[in-house]
Amino acid sequence: MTKRWPIVVALVLLAALPLAGSALRGFSEDFFSFPPLVTTQPVHAPFHMGIWLVFAALGLFTVLLLLRPRWFGFSPDNSSGPPRPYAPNESSPPNFSASSLPPSSLPPLPLHGWLGLLLLTVSWFLAWSRIDLPGPVEQHTFFPLWLGFILFLDGLVYRRSGTSLATTSRSRFILMFPLSALSWWYFEFLNRSVQNWWYPDRMDFGPVHYLVYSSLCFSTVLPAIFEIRDLLATFPTLRHRFSNGPRWHMPHAAPLVAFLGVVLLPLIPLFPDPLFFVTWVAPLALVAGALGLARVPSPFDPVRRGDWSPLLLLAYAALACGFFWELWNAFSSPRWAYAVPYVDRWPLFAMPVVGYTGYLPFGPICACFWLAWTALLPGAPPPRANSSRE
Repeated sequence: MTKRWPIVVALVLLAALPLAGSALRGFSEDFFSFPPLVTTQPVHAPFHMGIWLVFAALGLFTVLLLLRPRWFGFSPDNSSGPPRPYAPNESSPPNFSASSLPPSSLPPLPLHGWLGLLLLTVSWFLAWSRIDLPGPVEQHTFFPLWLGFILFLDGLVYRRSGTSLATTSRSRFILMFPLSALSWWYFEFLNRSVQNWWYPDRMDFGPVHYLVYSSLCFSTVLPAIFEIRDLLATFPTLRHRFSNGPRWHMPHAAPLVAFLGVVLLPLIPLFPDPLFFVTWVAPLALVAGALGLARVPSPFDPVRRGDWSPLLLLAYAALACGFFWELWNAFSSPRWAYAVPYVDRWPLFAMPVVGYTGYLPFGPICACFWLAWTALLPGAPPPRANSSRE
């Protein structure tokens, strides 16, 4: 544990630095209220076409990178045979390796996949239906819907590869849920300052009810992203698409990246509108840098040898997951809404269309949070022998 001190320090700073920034600016009247009292749309800076175009260009880059990776320095992967399994330092959740079995030998969709599909379908219907349902049913469809989606995805991964997160390491798969809730509560904490999303459907939940209800909903975030990442990885074309690209290695990157996070985090509450996007950048910088300092393998490590697949598959998985989050949120109750400065125009569901670019760093953030939490658990693998400054 002594060599994990950078992670412990980073986790403390994640909370302390935004609080310090909020204290300097002055806490809002409802900052410490629980449950949150923000049920009216927050007021932010008005729409700005120039800023919108910057994020639109980032979105276009994301599409072109997926469709035309050669334009950005990626070469075709000429390796033969099945995709090479991810090594432990390339995978954020428990190790996933694509099966070399021929399609005719792959197993059928397992029982938990069928049960997940049934739970997803029923919950989706109840969430969107306008039939007169008892309040507890209508207000609590999010968790069963996403649990069903996760189980169905896991079944699809098992069907395509012969292995999956839930079947190869069930205890760690279950562990993802509480660690996911803990991770997303952090972004709810940051949102107290930036108020980029809010909940228009005020529910008469007491503090305990709200804590349990929200924690269950938040517990599905990491498993959903990791399952979609693993599903994408079962397609050899996608798995190899970014495995032979530009090599990027900067000596002493870990302390510099961590320092960037330290600088940015207290600025978020001081300048919430200009730095609204830093909500997704600063935590990633601090935690990824801490992982490097603690010599804990992360999805960023393979970039040194030109393999961007672990990193980019997480980004695209979060983007795909974001589409389903926004889709199922659109006609559900309770739901969330957005109030994003400068770019709050032309929504796809509730999210401004360029706001989907925020999901790209969110996938790596989830992976880094998972790695940070699990590195502190008893029995965690020791730090790698080689220095992060190689």
